[in-house]
Amino acid sequence: MLDENQHEAPNSDDATGMAFAEIPYIPTASTLRRPVSRKRSLIVSAFVVATVIGTLVAYLCRPTNDIDPNAPRVVVEVSGMHCPIQCGLRVTSSLEKLPFVLLGSVTANPRTGVVTFATASVEAVDQDQVRRSIENAGFVVLGVKLPVTSSGENQSDAQTTPHE
Repeated sequence: MLDENQHEAPNSDDATGMAFAEIPYIPTASTLRRPVSRKRSLIVSAFVVATVIGTLVAYLCRPTNDIDPNAPRVVVEVSGMHCPIQCGLRVTSSLEKLPFVLLGSVTANPRTGVVTFATASVEAVDQDQVRRSIENAGFVVLGVKLPVTSSGENQSDAQTTPHE
């Protein structure tokens, strides 16, 4: 007879003294995956299709660099721009909303404080709209210089002080 603390091994031929029923079951990687539901696969597929279509539409609607190099350029002196990424993009996006600014033509240089953009017609440029647009972006306009018009006059704003 055995003590109450000793038990007879269920399988005495086992070298480890452990019964087969006590060996833990470790699932393989293939049994750990949940089967993909049809609903989940449709949602993922719809997301991928929407992403591809959105990327394609954004690519086709992007501004082109087919701007006439002879298009009149407006030069704006701006104060308060410090970085090309945040400040430059804020000025660019605010100016590109104006109807007379050619998309993709705005160049903002924070080092010099000069912003230039191309326009189809100098007569269509509204200096007050340019000022308001840049000031709404959080910067101070020091001056707006329009290119020479067809009549030979230079319509530049010679002020170097902020517009009131």
